[in-house]
Amino acid sequence: MIGPSWLSIALKIIGLTLTQFISLLGGLVIAGFILGVLERQANGRVIHLFGMKGIYGTAWLGTPIHELSHAAMCLFFRHRVTEIKLLQAVDSGGTMGYVRHAYNPNSFYQRIGNLFIGIAPLIGGSLVIAAAAKWMLPNVSGTFFDYVSGAPRLFSFFDLPSWLALNKAVIAVFRSLFAFENLTNPYFWLFLVIAVCVSSRMSLSREDIRGAWSGAGALLVFLLLVNALSALLDPTLRGQMMYWIARCNFLLMIMLSMSVFFSFLVFFASHFAFVIMGLLKK
Repeated sequence: MIGPSWLSIALKIIGLTLTQFISLLGGLVIAGFILGVLERQANGRVIHLFGMKGIYGTAWLGTPIHELSHAAMCLFFRHRVTEIKLLQAVDSGGTMGYVRHAYNPNSFYQRIGNLFIGIAPLIGGSLVIAAAAKWMLPNVSGTFFDYVSGAPRLFSFFDLPSWLALNKAVIAVFRSLFAFENLTNPYFWLFLVIAVCVSSRMSLSREDIRGAWSGAGALLVFLLLVNALSALLDPTLRGQMMYWIARCNFLLMIMLSMSVFFSFLVFFASHFAFVIMGLLKK
């Protein structure tokens, strides 16, 4: 019979695993949902105003970045890319690009890869926007990388100080981004074009979500096994894992905040144009 102490340990392991899982993926899920809603709304207005050709105003860059993110993650998790189309005319299903891949279902590592391949556009798009800011706007990159070295040790969706630290970091990054001196910098406007194009094509398709879901269970099992082994062999292991999850999650959420912001810009611009055209037709 399992004693109370073992039951308590088991419950702690399960609780810690769920906390890690949510901390690692929660921000991506929320950002992905928001980006999806904004993209659908903006696309509807753009198509109404300009027809299907209007979609290519951002898709020429955003869609290839979306698909290359999938492909890069396929390579990282040792999936075999069988076919890739970076950009094509919109088909009947609304597809503008795709990556087809194959993997060994007996490989636990490759099964976990399904999750990260599915959500890759959220990560890849955010990295592209952050990289563009670093190369084109040194004052923004300086502020951002100050927080790279100063990320809190623990970041959890259930920890208020973590949210306060994230809010402070996001405000600082946006203040440096929209500093007055940037408005006269031609590279700022080039960065703005890149950020708008990439962020407006970061949302996940149904196929992306389906693929990611198939790998989520494998990741959950992996975290559970690591935490169980840590409790039995090395209690410091789970602390180290939480540290790196917290650090990556903190930085990723700063980048995702930028992506969501620029997607909001596209949404408001399309809505404004839609309203103006409606008034002119009256």
